Amino acid sequence: MNRAAAAIFLAVLSSACPKRIEFGPEGELTDANVVYQRVKENQDNIVQLEGDSKLRVESPQGSGTLSMFVSVTRPAMLHLETFDFFNRPLASLVSDGQGFGLYQTETNTFYQGPASPENVSRFLPVVLPSQELVAIMLGQVPLIPPERMELELDRKKGFYVLTLHQGQATQVLQVHTKYLRVVKSQVRGVPGYDLAFDDFLEKGTLIFPGKVELVAAQADTRLQLSYQQITLNGRPDLTLYELLPPEGAKVVEVDERGRELPAGSSVPSGPPASPGPAVPGS
Repeated sequence: MNRAAAAIFLAVLSSACPKRIEFGPEGELTDANVVYQRVKENQDNIVQLEGDSKLRVESPQGSGTLSMFVSVTRPAMLHLETFDFFNRPLASLVSDGQGFGLYQTETNTFYQGPASPENVSRFLPVVLPSQELVAIMLGQVPLIPPERMELELDRKKGFYVLTLHQGQATQVLQVHTKYLRVVKSQVRGVPGYDLAFDDFLEKGTLIFPGKVELVAAQADTRLQLSYQQITLNGRPDLTLYELLPPEGAKVVEVDERGRELPAGSSVPSGPPASPGPAVPGS
């Protein structure tokens, strides 16, 4: 057998071999509810993250990559700082879950108002409620409350496939068989977005995805957040979430839609109305 034929034979042989699947300490799981509960437990045990990241954006409005410092704490506390290629600060966004502040370095302007989805998502070409944005940045998948669910084991790809149904909405989850963390989430039947997680890190008893990707097909938008040096579940520095404009900055009030208000106007900084979406991204 010549080398070319041998290579083809080996390629066909290896493709026919089933993927070796590594399960967690409970072994192979066959109950959909058990897998669902394990996924929730393994997501919910991460409540805080701080560190450096790269944010890649692909959208009709433009594409590019930014360095970003991230500090997020559940349920809805955010502190994001973006930097250019030369590590010069561009902007910082802060939210304590009720109010938000955005400082733009170039114009020395500080925008403040309620922590509405439109305001806390100003760094992104998609609009997300603050609790949902924090959850995704913590490597969590917003799950639809299932009326029924199904479980399969995809032996070819080496994942559990957990399908959740609620009315006309369907959420298909690829679940890591060892870590019992979601690798991919797809929502169908209603408007939504897809999520993917990769580069899982083991930090003590915590399993965390080092790469988070959000795809909003209807908006032709893809976001990819790659973490670098991070800490998990540390004691949060609450001063990072304070809504204080830098000294000398121009302060501009905005409403819940992000529209500037006339000088001297103010808006209540209480919690914004929560839509309580049953479906991620709806």
